[in-house]
Amino acid sequence: NGRQCLTMDGYRKIGQIMRGMADQHSNGQILIVQEGGYHITYSAYCLHATLEGVLNLQATLLDDPFGCYPDDEKYTMQAVDIMKKCWKESIPFLKDI
Repeated sequence: NGRQCLTMDGYRKIGQIMRGMADQHSNGQILIVQEGGYHITYSAYCLHATLEGVLNLQATLLDDPFGCYPDDEKYTMQAVDIMKKCWKESIPFLKDI
């Protein structure tokens, strides 16, 4: 959600996993806490999807408005190259990446 490319489907799956764990370990009881720092618009959609998963809804109620948000591959590859450079300089066993 914070440019980590987790879509509403991903959050829905997390909700389903949480439901399964709650059913297995706490007699179905579950507490959901949402912290801050997310994209203010998309956050509401992702929380909605999480709750759909927790409630085991079979059909989604909202379409994902950002599910296919295009990434700037050039920017991504620059970031990866910077990380690789740092790794090669500071972490001996990653010199050959």
